Amino acid sequence: MAISPPSDIINDVARAADPTRLQAASRKLMEGASPAEGASFDDAVKEAADKPLMMPGADIYSIRNSLRNDAETVNAGKVRKAHQEFEAYILQTFVESMLPKDAENTYGKGNAGSIWKSMLAEQIGGQLSKAGGIGIAERLLDARKQGPSAVAPQMPVQSMSTLLGKV
Repeated sequence: MAISPPSDIINDVARAADPTRLQAASRKLMEGASPAEGASFDDAVKEAADKPLMMPGADIYSIRNSLRNDAETVNAGKVRKAHQEFEAYILQTFVESMLPKDAENTYGKGNAGSIWKSMLAEQIGGQLSKAGGIGIAERLLDARKQGPSAVAPQMPVQSMSTLLGKV
């Protein structure tokens, strides 16, 4: 004798249910869901089918370029957010090192106190970064736009004897 666990479970539940509630639930399932606020899916498809796919005078290249520009705009927002989060993390470490070490009355004792202190520093760093930060994110974004040569500033080449002579 073979069993089919999903259908057996459903049948067991249906047999255990109140017959009037089972009939009401079955009727609702057969009727289908009523559309939520607004038009139904069928109406939306019919409305979209009536609209032209391309504007008059538009060619495939202009559509491609517009889609590419839209994607780059979305990507630029993600990159900016990532740089801002990086700056927030740097600011968090700065703030956490500036907070008082022995402040058990403020943060609490033990691990809980250190977690609260870390969370406070994280929130302060995040708010500082959102407010403009100290320029780390902007500097990194500018370097990204200029290319890899702009990441490391060009330092004058000095000989080892010149460096040792200054010591």
